[in-house]
Amino acid sequence: MLHLHRRKATHRWGVSVLTVAAMAATGLLSQPAPPAHAAAPGVEPSAVTRTLPPGGSATIAKVVHTPAVPPNPDIVFLADTTGSMTGAIANVKTNAADILTAVVGSQPSAQFAVADYKDVNDTPPFAVKQALTADQALVQAGVNAWTIGGGGDTPEDGLNALYQLATGAVTFRPTGTRIVVIFGDAVSHEPSIGHTRAEVIAALQAADVRVVAVNVGAGGLNQNGQIQAVTDATGGVFLDNVPANQVADAILAGIQAIEVTVTPSVDCDDALSVSLSPASRTVTSGDDAAFSETVDVDGEAAGGTFQCEVDFLVDGTSRGYVQTLTVHVPGLSVYDVQVNEGAGTVDFTVTLSSPAPFPVSVSYATTTGTAGAADFTAKSGLLTFSPNETLKTVTVPITDDALDELNETFKLGLSAPSGAALTDPSGEATIVDNDRDGAFTCQATALNLAGQVSTQANPANSPCAEATVAGPDNTLNAGLVTVRTTGLSASTDLTPDNLGAAPAAGDKAVSTSAAGSTKITVAGLVTIEVGLIKATASVTCATGSGGLVPQYAGSSIITNLKVNGATVTVGSGPLTIPLVVGSLKLNSTTTTATGVTQQALVLDTLLTDLVIGEAKAGVTGSPTHPTGNPCRA
Repeated sequence: MLHLHRRKATHRWGVSVLTVAAMAATGLLSQPAPPAHAAAPGVEPSAVTRTLPPGGSATIAKVVHTPAVPPNPDIVFLADTTGSMTGAIANVKTNAADILTAVVGSQPSAQFAVADYKDVNDTPPFAVKQALTADQALVQAGVNAWTIGGGGDTPEDGLNALYQLATGAVTFRPTGTRIVVIFGDAVSHEPSIGHTRAEVIAALQAADVRVVAVNVGAGGLNQNGQIQAVTDATGGVFLDNVPANQVADAILAGIQAIEVTVTPSVDCDDALSVSLSPASRTVTSGDDAAFSETVDVDGEAAGGTFQCEVDFLVDGTSRGYVQTLTVHVPGLSVYDVQVNEGAGTVDFTVTLSSPAPFPVSVSYATTTGTAGAADFTAKSGLLTFSPNETLKTVTVPITDDALDELNETFKLGLSAPSGAALTDPSGEATIVDNDRDGAFTCQATALNLAGQVSTQANPANSPCAEATVAGPDNTLNAGLVTVRTTGLSASTDLTPDNLGAAPAAGDKAVSTSAAGSTKITVAGLVTIEVGLIKATASVTCATGSGGLVPQYAGSSIITNLKVNGATVTVGSGPLTIPLVVGSLKLNSTTTTATGVTQQALVLDTLLTDLVIGEAKAGVTGSPTHPTGNPCRA
């Protein structure tokens, strides 16, 4: 019988002791690869997808199939080649090819080296016969180069040989599992050519070398517990009382009996967190390491798709055993819609960004805007999405009147979601007036924080009137939003001043609003700093089909924008920047049949809207000329 002992090392692999039961010595080498039914090394499942609500969680069973041989091994065969080792050396020479085949069958990247040791008076007492190589022919040649001789007294110098291997006699790969297999039948001198047992153990630990030791026959390799102290301290394996004709079997069994520690390393998007139980597992190479994985979604998570990668490290090194976890958080959105005043109803479309395997519900309610209570019928209620349903419609009746007026807007807002996040909770309906007009409209607003308006020219908007307003430096608060501004200004201008004159090309109305340096803070989470904010909107009479027609233009300028200290380049086109508290919309131009609205900066949060730099210009009707406009007589 041969006895195999394995102890977890104290410096890297822990402090527990594991004794493997005695194994029957069959004289046959292990299979060169795992059985056909065994799972390939890696994590199972390697890819997982779940749909979860904000605040939701899921638990997933994970199994890491470890390789039959520790990954990417660098194995040094270290033989006692003194006179008493003839039978053992012959056995290893005969079966070396089978050992190599078995190891490479499990780990194709394996490399091997060959060394031997004798006694202090032998020349040399230690030698490397073959440096690390993947070439099996060279390894066999190195084994064949072992020659029996020397010795003399009973102790040899195995400790010195181990010390030399730990300190550079062989160059190990940085990411290899470093294993030295020593076999002999005699204890080492101690100290061995000046190296004590403690010094040898420290050197092996520093080099992350694990020692597999084979005591040939009833030899004294472990006299005074010497070699088992080394295997225990390095996380290796000690095999005792191995017959000389079974040493090759024992070498392979020892390599396959080395323990590996599997430790998950987690990298997640901010909306997700992943925990695994246990934090790590130590198993014999080839065994499975089972984990329970729990993924939690932040209760404030936005709708979207988020990912985690869990790399199951083997002995602290990535071996490519990576699991990808994808979590879909359904997001609710309601879309803007435009409808002619005479259509009778407006349909708001409410969508769920991804199908959910569970019910989702959300409350909805209309709110007035420029369209008042007389322009539409208020509605509120609860929408419920059945599992896998992604679309609902809310129909709101609108009133067709005969008033000359601007296009009017009202909103449908979503709130109190269950099972989903709010991605875009406010949809705006624009009721396009079907009454023609005959006057310019204009309005310029420097700042509007949740209805707190500062520095506004021509508040009435219709009709357009010339005005210039300069505002003081200002600090406004609304909910979690604080705005500090300087240099607020707004102006509206008509050309010509007397619209009683006959229409001519170039007649126009222009609105301009601006703010100097501006700082916006939201709940301590977002800080927005801007140098200059300016918006301009205009309507100009130009030659068109059948005569003069109004043409609209809007533009804005944003300079020196920083979001949480990071500079953002802003051109002249529209730009939306997602924020943890909502979104920042820049250079927004909204053109309708009757006007243009230019918004330089819009901060859209769940509870508070902020607009800085808004300019409006357009046309409106008159009772006298209900089918005309200011560009036509």
